[in-house]
Parts: sequence; structure tokens; C-alpha cells
Amino acid sequence: MDPAIELLEEHGLVRDGDSLRVIEFSKAKIERLHRKLYTLVMERQKEDLSEFSDKGEIDPFSFVASKSLRGVADCGGYYCRLHQLDLLGRYAALYATQVILPLPLHDPSQLNSELEAAREVSHASLALLRLRPLVDAGIVFPVVMRSFHRCEHEHAWAGKRIEFIRKLGVKATKLFQSEFRVRYQLPEKAPTGLPSAYIDGPEDFLEHNGIILLFNEGDDWRSKGWRYDADGMVEVRGLRKVFLLHEIFGGIADETSFYLEYGRRKNARYLASRSGETFLLDLLTRRDEELSATSAALNACMDQVLPLPNDLPLARLLRIRREERDSFARYRLAVGRFLTDVAKKKKRVGKREVRNAFREQIEPELLKMRQEVNEERRRQVRRIVGGVGAMVASLKLGMFGAIPALASGAVGAKLLGEAATKTCEHGSNLREKNDFYFLLRLTREGGEA
Repeated sequence: MDPAIELLEEHGLVRDGDSLRVIEFSKAKIERLHRKLYTLVMERQKEDLSEFSDKGEIDPFSFVASKSLRGVADCGGYYCRLHQLDLLGRYAALYATQVILPLPLHDPSQLNSELEAAREVSHASLALLRLRPLVDAGIVFPVVMRSFHRCEHEHAWAGKRIEFIRKLGVKATKLFQSEFRVRYQLPEKAPTGLPSAYIDGPEDFLEHNGIILLFNEGDDWRSKGWRYDADGMVEVRGLRKVFLLHEIFGGIADETSFYLEYGRRKNARYLASRSGETFLLDLLTRRDEELSATSAALNACMDQVLPLPNDLPLARLLRIRREERDSFARYRLAVGRFLTDVAKKKKRVGKREVRNAFREQIEPELLKMRQEVNEERRRQVRRIVGGVGAMVASLKLGMFGAIPALASGAVGAKLLGEAATKTCEHGSNLREKNDFYFLLRLTREGGEA
């Protein structure tokens, strides 16, 4: 069992829904659990990085999961978070060597209240428990958003790069502000009783095209010239608007910095489901066109173009992956070639390009395999039925004499055994001949689920 999950179980957090109970813990228990979880994850992360051998080449199937895929961005709804984590889990099981999962845990000394600590533990525990089969298998590796450097010079250079990216985030906030609408609501009118900001904008940046921010307003926050509507709302412009929007773009800058400081050192790609999450990274790595294009193609696969049932449990998917180890390896290499080819044809790769290429290249292979399997089944059925018919005719002629029942069972077993052997041989041939046999196995298992 993963140590982080073991720690959660010690505190009574076993299932997904248990993450919602953290807010009910005592102040001392919340602070203790937060501190232990943060320290445990950080120490394992530090140890892993010290043992990691950097070969300098990016693993096409190692990823750092973006904020939205981790279920901690924008919409804080429980079921929305579950949906995002399920999407990440299926993707990891289908493709990943490893998915680095940054947990929403900050240094305990930086937190302002136990409510903030409880919220962080609740979100972190939901991610760990929902993805538990992958975490236990080592495919999902939880970390905190901290980077570790070998020397003071490396640390100083990293600090300069982080500061540069933060400045880019500020510039981006000002550049994109016209794409967003921001409204402020008086706390006495807001459902939470707190000062609230409603931000509407492009779906590339905001899930459901909007979020609600709760913040502490200063004495000079409200303008004397504001005119509120019946709901206590007023549209915000100028520096106040930039201040609130920086919550979005500052977060993107922090994510980008962490990826460059930690993810690249782990030879991983950045995996996101929204283009807005990667625009700063694309800007900083635009000279590496192959990296940008293939990353975009992999990100486009988050649309789940593969014809798999959504209710196939992660544990079962992982079991098939272990049983079909060689087939999985060939399948993933084929997917890598497929995505690289798509990326080479078009530098700006979207979901439509990946979906169309999939239909042209992978779907025909799946259809061909299904036809082969069905034809083999029909052939074996005809063989068995024909053999049993011949056996029955022989029995009527008295060829088996005094042992008809024993002979019937023996001959039937022999015919069925031969048929099973032929079927197994055919399955083995399919595994060896077709790079997408792993997908066929998943679709067949899904149909039996």
C-alpha cells in the first residue's frame, strides 16, 4: 500500500466520500494530518528525485497532470472533481509510464487557518483515494509543488526563471483581460456571506466558462462611484479587474514554473485538457516544435477518442494491462508513432485532427481483428457441431458397443479441447501480429463488465 494512502486510512479516510468528512475533524487533527501528509509526500518526492537518473530524453508517456485534470481548478463541485480524476485515471491506465500528480498541499507554515488546511487535505485525499489502484501500482506518483536543487547556483538560476515566468503571467493577465467579464458582489448579498467575484470567460481558461472567487477585500477595495444592482453586483474594470484575473493567470504561471523546474527534470511532458493551461509553456518552448506538437497531440487524446466503456473499473483495466504486458507495450509504441505522425503533418494539433487520424488508422485495425475473432469462433463452432454429429451417427451404428456414455464424454472433451487450443493459438497470433490487440481485449472485457 502507498504510504500516503496508508496515512489516510489511519485517519479513517478509506473511500472517495470520506474526503468530505475532513472538515468535521477537530482543529488539532486537521493540522496534524495536513503536516504529516505534506511531509510524507515531500520526503518521498525528494528521495525519488535524488535516485532518478536523468537521461536527457523526454519519455513520451510520462506526464505532469495539469491543475484542471487533478480536479482542483475552477469548479470546486465534488462530482466535477470526480469526473476530472476519472478522466485522468483512464488516460494514465491506457498510456502512462508515470503520471506525476501535484497535490494541493502547501507548507503548513504558510497556511492562514485550519479551514484552509482542511480544504487542502480534503482535495488531496479525494485524488489519492479515487486513483488508488494507480497510486498503489506506482503509475500515479503524488508530489507537492516544490522543486529541489543540487546547489546554490542552480537554486539562484531557478529563482530568476520563476520570477520571469511570474512577470509573464502578469503581462498575460493584462493582455487577455478584455476576454473576461468580472463582477463583484457585496458580502451581505452573496450566498456565502463573503466578498465574491464572478468571472466569466473562454472555456480554454475556465471550466463551465466561469468561476466564483471568494477573497478578503481591503478598506479601499470598493469604489465610491459603483452602482450596485438588486443582487448587490457591479461590473469591475481597471486594476481591480486585473487583480482578480491574476488568480487565474498567476496559477498558470506557477504550474508552468513547477513543470519546468521539476517535470522536465523527470523527463515528463505536461498533460492538460485545456489549451489555456499550456499557453505560457508553449510560448517558452516554441522553438522545440516537435515537443510542442506531440504534446498537443497527446493532450488532444484527453477527448477519449478510444472506443472504451466508461464504466470499466481502473483495477480491472490495470489487471488487463499486466496480463497483456507485451501487447500493451506494442500498442503504446504504435500510439506514439501514430501521434508523432499526426504532429508532423500539422504543428497545431487539435482534437479533431487526432479523432480523424484515429478513425483512419486505428479503427480499421480494430474492425479487422473483431472480424477475425468472430470468424474463428464461427469456424470452431462448426467444427465442434460437425464432430459431435459424426459421433452421434457412430453411436447409432453401434461402433462404441458397451461404452457409449464414456466414449461420448471422451470424444466431446477431445473435440472441445482441440477447439480451445486452436482458439488460443489464434489469440496468440493476433497478439503477435497486431499492435492494437490490447485495445481489442479492453473492448471485449468492457462488453462483459
